[in-house]
This record gives sequence, C-alpha cells and structure tokens, in this order.
Amino acid sequence: MSKNYKLWCYTEANCPPCEMMNGYHVTAAADMGYQYEEVILERYWVDEANQIDDWQNKPISDFKGTPWFKLENLDDNSTVDSFYGGNIARIDIMMEQ
Repeated sequence: MSKNYKLWCYTEANCPPCEMMNGYHVTAAADMGYQYEEVILERYWVDEANQIDDWQNKPISDFKGTPWFKLENLDDNSTVDSFYGGNIARIDIMMEQ
C-alpha cells in the first residue's frame, strides 16, 4: 500500500539553511511520490524595543524558526514527523517513516 503523504516546508525569504539544502527536500519528496508544499512565512516585531519577534501564519504555536519540515499523512491529517533545521540526513530519516 502506498503512502499518501505530503511534505511541508515552512521557510522565509533569504533562508540560508534552505539554500544550503539546494532543493534536496523537494527531490526527496518527489522520489517517494509524496506531495510537496512550501509555505513562505514572514517575521514581525512583537516588541521591537526588546528585540522579540514572531511569525505570521506560523503552523504551530511553539514554532521556532525556518526551515521547519512536517510530513503529513493525508489519509488522516496526522503529523508523521516534523523537525526544525536544514539537515539533509534528518530529511532522509523523515522520509523513511
């Protein structure tokens, strides 16, 4: 039975870890036959005086930063795996789920 999965990538403009991955995550999703979607988020200042920022339309309340990857099971809308960071080895682990 094939997996009905979607890989989400939450990123921002000028995301060095995303750029260093050179599209590896897009290719990995395609190789597995998974859907792929990239969502570009924007930061905004909550308290500029204290240098506190947050994200518009963040996917989860405790969102840390970009890139953030989520592998979703589309059959039941559950999260199979998710992580923060631009790590190719971690993408490979995620795709083995």
